[in-house]
Amino acid sequence: PSVANVRIAVARDAAFCFYYQDNLDLLTEAGAELVEFSPIADRELPPDVRGLYLGGGYPELHAAQLSENRAMIEAIRRFAYSRAPVYAECGGFMYLTEAIVGPDGREHPMVGIFPTRARMQSRLARLGYVEAQAGDAEGWLMPGERARGHEFRYSVVDPMPETIRRVYRDPAEGYLSGRVFGSYIHLHFLSCPNFVGRFVADCARHALKKDKAI
Repeated sequence: PSVANVRIAVARDAAFCFYYQDNLDLLTEAGAELVEFSPIADRELPPDVRGLYLGGGYPELHAAQLSENRAMIEAIRRFAYSRAPVYAECGGFMYLTEAIVGPDGREHPMVGIFPTRARMQSRLARLGYVEAQAGDAEGWLMPGERARGHEFRYSVVDPMPETIRRVYRDPAEGYLSGRVFGSYIHLHFLSCPNFVGRFVADCARHALKKDKAI
C-alpha cells in the first residue's frame, strides 16, 4: 500500500515534550503526515489518523490531569484495540500502563494497554546511552537488529506477564501488545532506519483496512 500522507498522531503537550527532531523528520520523509494532539487537553484523537507516536516527557508531573481525561484514555484504548500501530517511549510507555504510582504510593489510572504499573522512585532509575538488540517478537525491528538511544527515568515497571512479548533481548526493556510497542528507550531512528519504514508502512496497511471497511 502507498504510504504517502498516511496520518500519524504525535502527542505534544506539557506531559509529552521530548522527541528527537531527527525522528520526526525521518517519519515525514518516509511519507507520514504528522498531526499533533494533547493527551492532557484534547478529548479525542485527530481525525483519520492511522498510527500513534507517544514520546517522552513528564507524565508523572501531570498524572492527575492525564488520568482525569477519560475521554482521551478511551479513545487511545479503542485505537490500540483496533490493532492500529502505536509506538510509545519512556513517558509515553508509562502512560500506556495501568497506572502511574507516585513515591507516596498514590495511583493515577492510565490507559492500561500494558498490564503493569509505572512506579516513581525517589532516585534516578536509569541514565545513559543504550544499544538494544531485537529478540523474536514481531515488531518493527527484525530479530537480531540493533538500535541505539538513551534512557533517563525515575520510574520502574512491575514485571510483565509472560503473555506480553519482549521486543528486546535482556537487559533492555521493550514490550509488544498487539500492534503496540512500548519501551523505556528513546530510540534514535537514524540508528535503525528500517524501523521507520516498517512503522509507516504498517500505518498505511491499517489505513487500507479501514478504507475497505467503510
